[in-house]
Amino acid sequence: MPNSYMIKSTRAVASGGNEITININTFNDSINKEETRLIKSSIPEIMGQAIRSEKEGQELIDKGVKFIIKIYGLGGKVIADEVIDKNSSIGKAPKHIKSLPKENKQDSPLNTVLEVYNKSLPMEDKSSGTKIMSIKADDENNIVYTVEVPESFKVLLSIDDSEQLIKDEIAKSPRFKQIFTKTEVLGVNNIIFKYIDEKGNSVKEITITKDDIK
Repeated sequence: MPNSYMIKSTRAVASGGNEITININTFNDSINKEETRLIKSSIPEIMGQAIRSEKEGQELIDKGVKFIIKIYGLGGKVIADEVIDKNSSIGKAPKHIKSLPKENKQDSPLNTVLEVYNKSLPMEDKSSGTKIMSIKADDENNIVYTVEVPESFKVLLSIDDSEQLIKDEIAKSPRFKQIFTKTEVLGVNNIIFKYIDEKGNSVKEITITKDDIK
């Protein structure tokens, strides 16, 4: 998993017998109860999906290998200690999920993780005056950035070739290449930038695909 606002480091070790322990250190402190809850509920689920989505990972589970997920906060406090094996439901999509009405559909693990990132928003880029207001996953599993832009940037977006210019800048960023690499196991398709003005009116929408950043 990528080091980030939430994740400090990740390390997998063979812990004896048919066990693999994945130690995940986070920046979480015990004071932030809501963040602790999100980390505890989302990270094991994401790790379970990642392991089960790989052929080799599922084969190991079928052979009786146990993946022990240990999540630590600051000071080494244990936030979660979960086991992923053939008897565990962690990482398995509920069989009834597709039959649920859209309004009752459970939030995706991707959105649960993005909710933690949203806690540090809005985030302003001083050089351009743009503000990232939210980062969400939509129904097609795209990561959607909602970005508020000042009048000067709004003018830039109105230029005919502005979309390609922005795509070229994003293609240079290792951050977005990492986003696609690290979220591939969650089925992320594209990154969509929805630009709005200070009144919330839509200005422009730009979709970044994996091919755009190769």
